[in-house]
Amino acid sequence: MTEINFHPGDKVMSGLEVAKNGGYFVVGLLIFEGMFYAMYLEGEEIPALLCGIPLGLIMVAIASQCVMHFLGLGKMVMNEGTMVFRTPRSGKKKGKGILAPLERIILAPMSRAIMRDMDKDGDGMISFDEMLEQMARESKEEIMEMQELFEKHDKDGDGFLTLEELEGLIRESGDETWAEKEGNWWSDEVN
Repeated sequence: MTEINFHPGDKVMSGLEVAKNGGYFVVGLLIFEGMFYAMYLEGEEIPALLCGIPLGLIMVAIASQCVMHFLGLGKMVMNEGTMVFRTPRSGKKKGKGILAPLERIILAPMSRAIMRDMDKDGDGMISFDEMLEQMARESKEEIMEMQELFEKHDKDGDGFLTLEELEGLIRESGDETWAEKEGNWWSDEVN
């Protein structure tokens, strides 16, 4: 089997952990499936169809991932309290997707609007200071994370982002870097 790309927070689960945690999910879902099947037998078809079938499909997906773990087709990992099935193809770019044209339609106008708002001196590029003006209430840690992201996308290292570099930053900012975590200024736990 080829190498699996694990994420930084991944903890590979043993077979016993997979059986135990997967079993809990399957048994829990089976209880609800039984309740919806009982409703179906009593003549209530709508809840059985709207809830029972999706739960059954979720149960099949979890069970099949556990089986694939045991067959060696991938590894079940625990990441931030969530069971995730990783395969050699996990996290790899698969080329242009079917939604690539939609991404261009949305990303280009969004990038131009952000460029208009942030580019105070009108030179067609955003400096890190101009970006910070928009983020006045950031903490030191968030500023450092933002600076790392900024420097990563500042390909020529001149301290400015071109429109293409800004699009790359926006595209990447949809990942866990911006996920809601306790202590972030936009998190509900703080407000």
